[in-house]
Amino acid sequence: MYRTDFLFKKCLPAALLLSSAVFLNSCESNDDDFNGSAVQTATGPFFLAVKASSGTEYIMQAESLEDGDLNISSNIMELPQTEYTWIFRNDIAMGMVYQQQFAGIGYGFRYKEDSSLEKLGEFMITTRFSNYGFFNGQLLTSVAGQVSADGSRNDGATFAFWNINSNSVTLDRTQTIWTEDITGNGQQITFSGIVDLGNGEFLTGMVQSSFNQTGTGNGSSIGDVAYPDSVWVARIDKDLEIKHIYRDDRISYCAGQYRSQVFSQIGKADNGSVYVFSGSFDNTTSNPCAALRILPDATEFDQDYYFNIENETGGYKIRRLWHMTGSKFCLEIYNDINITTITPGHQFAIVDMEEKSFRWISGLPGKSLILSGAETGGVPMFHDGKLYLPITQFGEDAAIYVVNPETAEATKGISLRGVYEVRTLGHLSHN
Repeated sequence: MYRTDFLFKKCLPAALLLSSAVFLNSCESNDDDFNGSAVQTATGPFFLAVKASSGTEYIMQAESLEDGDLNISSNIMELPQTEYTWIFRNDIAMGMVYQQQFAGIGYGFRYKEDSSLEKLGEFMITTRFSNYGFFNGQLLTSVAGQVSADGSRNDGATFAFWNINSNSVTLDRTQTIWTEDITGNGQQITFSGIVDLGNGEFLTGMVQSSFNQTGTGNGSSIGDVAYPDSVWVARIDKDLEIKHIYRDDRISYCAGQYRSQVFSQIGKADNGSVYVFSGSFDNTTSNPCAALRILPDATEFDQDYYFNIENETGGYKIRRLWHMTGSKFCLEIYNDINITTITPGHQFAIVDMEEKSFRWISGLPGKSLILSGAETGGVPMFHDGKLYLPITQFGEDAAIYVVNPETAEATKGISLRGVYEVRTLGHLSHN
């Protein structure tokens, strides 16, 4: 379960009154790990966000994920919250905690020239968030179901633009799109996924649904889906002007779900083509788990492209996915045919979307033996031609499996002594 308090470790209650744009210096821990510029003694480009069996989360660094086991007792920096989701861009690591109807929490690090980590700061996402990504040099978050100032409507999708500064993360601005009339269907929209096109515009999936009950502090989860057999994708510019909407009836909406959160199911290949996946999560859809394609500068889905992934899996559906290289993606696939918002996905495959090829990853523990990644952790990383996939088997420490993307064969890399689960893996660089 996610924690419902949103105070940082050792913060006073008065922190609740602070603006979301304030860098919370007053909330720094007295521990040595939080003082000074370097947050731990270990160094290395590999960033490991991990969880102990107690539930406490830590940051670890490593020079290698294939040689030399790590130990949580000697290579740690404790984090003030739990259930962080991390994303990376060059030398920046940004972590965010989704707290249902309460304000989200953010935490930033910068990778220094001496290979240590520098704390950029903690920040509160008072608008909440269910969608996030880097866009146009900033961190961008969004949440649906926002209520207007006069209380007359609750179909707002509020975006928050965050500046990543040399020593802090600050709120640039927030802006709300009123979504009921965007497609003329009278439904609210939850945006899922942020694909930066590199031209001041981004693509994002649109989940249309009825107006779900609004939670404390605004925001709501996805309601009943009236159009489960269609997919919509929006192209939006930096001023949040919707430049174009793509629609197709060959797949369902492109978003995965864990409880009230959404998982991005849209990704860009190296050649600029954007692949729009649908896990066909809604049980009323007649469309299988499949994918479409948007070619660079196109104004509609590629009518010559359709990839039925569910045929390849034998009836299983996609939970999450991550781009690796070229047009190759790693797919996390549900354990069961019939799924809910809490069904885990402990089967993995590699697809080449251009070639429409599918390979199950071999060499991993069986799906019934894996405990990691049942919520939002277990996020892999592609680096230098290899996929690094964190797996925790019941009764064992967490381990990193190294996957050859050409053969989809996995071999066991390092073990992480005392680590219950690897939340996220990342590689930081100064490029």
